[in-house]
Amino acid sequence: MITYTSENGYTGKLYGKSSMIILDPEGKEVLHSGFRSINTEEELKKVVDDFPNTRKSLLKFYEEMSKGD
Repeated sequence: MITYTSENGYTGKLYGKSSMIILDPEGKEVLHSGFRSINTEEELKKVVDDFPNTRKSLLKFYEEMSKGD
């Protein structure tokens, strides 16, 4: 298992053959994937360090999608 906690408070974990989770600063799971394209600590650091921006983008995307036409 590879674990990394960013200065932004988020923690990422790579485990098994292809699983990844990201926890928010309170320790709540905010992302869980059974398929990942990253496999190194350096790649995990980049994902976790940028996760607040990624999360905002995802939330905005889902909000727009839920509006429909």
